[in-house]
Amino acid sequence: MEYETERLEFKEIATDDINKEVVAFVNTKGGVVLVGINKAGEPSPLVDIDDTYTRITNSIRDAIAPDATIFVKYTLENNEVIRIEARINHII
Repeated sequence: MEYETERLEFKEIATDDINKEVVAFVNTKGGVVLVGINKAGEPSPLVDIDDTYTRITNSIRDAIAPDATIFVKYTLENNEVIRIEARINHII
């Protein structure tokens, strides 16, 4: 079991808060958001993972300005958890 830290955040479902987490991680030390994991660090299956993945990637692309997509990597883990890794913005 994993625990949340200053660089690891769990989200049981996709929410708009994910955009805020990504911005915070890009502007600080980087970090990871795991969608499909509850606050106890246990898997919480997403209803439609393909739709959720698409909504997350589109939301991050469309809602964050300036564009942060070059600092974000998406991974689907075990076809049940979406891993969003935000790397540090070294350009600023």
